Amino acid sequence: MEAATLDRLLDYVAQHNLKDGDALPSERSLAEALGVSRRDLRGALASLEAAGRVWRGVGRGTYLGTRPLKFSASLSSLRAGSSPADIAEMRLVLEPAFVELATSKASPDDLAELEKCARRNAMAKDDDEWQQWDHRFHLLIAQATRNPAIIALMEVVNGMRMKPTAREKTADQDTRRHFAEQHQAVVKAMIKRDGATAAARMRDHLLNVQWRIPSHRG
Repeated sequence: MEAATLDRLLDYVAQHNLKDGDALPSERSLAEALGVSRRDLRGALASLEAAGRVWRGVGRGTYLGTRPLKFSASLSSLRAGSSPADIAEMRLVLEPAFVELATSKASPDDLAELEKCARRNAMAKDDDEWQQWDHRFHLLIAQATRNPAIIALMEVVNGMRMKPTAREKTADQDTRRHFAEQHQAVVKAMIKRDGATAAARMRDHLLNVQWRIPSHRG
């Protein structure tokens, strides 16, 4: 249902000629306009937020586009001048530790959502759809840590990855399939509450991502 809601939401944006920086209606109004439940709408908005296509601020509403730097000034320096290689290296250092922490803290609902996201990732038909579910997968892991600082950092990392100069391309189906299998291996280890294995599988995955960045190839 979430995928159908996401399609309706994207159609709504297109039909109303909304662009980056424009505000979306309130959650209640938007759910009524789309003919969907607020729960399904929240899931669709979370997917777009993880992909850097909308941002939400407490008391501010939901806006199209990436979060403006003025609303995340303490982390803005991370965005400035970071190359794809820099981002990949940072992720390799940090995310295995994040997933190990998340394995110990994740609720059954967190794990179910991660499993669902990994399945959606495996079904991606193109690079845009892959990126959407990939960003959501990594943000869900951060959210499962229950650590606001880690969650904020991953939101910024996802935003950095959306820049045209920093975005990893997964243009071929074989690459997407391979990465999806690696995501599923991470989730399987998390479900078994095996943090060390989950961290190792995440490290394997990020090494594969890093290898596909030109400056890291042998």
